Amino acid sequence: MKKVTLSFKNYFEEAFSKIDQSVSEKLADEFFTDVIFYTPIKLELLDSYLKAGHVNYFYQTLSDLKYLVEFSDSLNRYWYLLRAYSTALSKLNADHSVKSAKKLYSHYFEIYGDRRMLRNEHWFEKKRWEFLDELQLINREDELDGFISKYLQVLSGNLKIYASFIMAFIDDLKKLKVSRKPVK
Repeated sequence: MKKVTLSFKNYFEEAFSKIDQSVSEKLADEFFTDVIFYTPIKLELLDSYLKAGHVNYFYQTLSDLKYLVEFSDSLNRYWYLLRAYSTALSKLNADHSVKSAKKLYSHYFEIYGDRRMLRNEHWFEKKRWEFLDELQLINREDELDGFISKYLQVLSGNLKIYASFIMAFIDDLKKLKVSRKPVK
């Protein structure tokens, strides 16, 4: 993860260096301090949204961490998985019916159906098709409730994995930079 963190730090230092040097160093320092301080808070917020069943808020807040996908395969992989599950679960919660679940399956199959052959070759595609295959089998309200409950737990478990990668990233960033209190 140190290589990833160094790449992140170098990228943003370079981005800020396009400004006057005295200002750029200050901006970079403030940016890294804010990332170190606020990212764990966002992770706690994401977890609290899941525990409260607010998948739509989870999905919206998750977008705040998208910029990290560029720096690590692990951060990329889990961010997109969390996004995909939370999107689908939000839609299922919004119109909680078997008919809605069938429509959602059809919608996703229309978009991703030709990618089924990648199921055994790509980690993310395997997860997508496991989800969709289970979604397709729903025929009763109790099955829908069980499906949503199961995938909320799966989402929570994957958030823990994602958070562990981010916290390792944050720890490495702290080692690269002496942090101060965040800018308000």
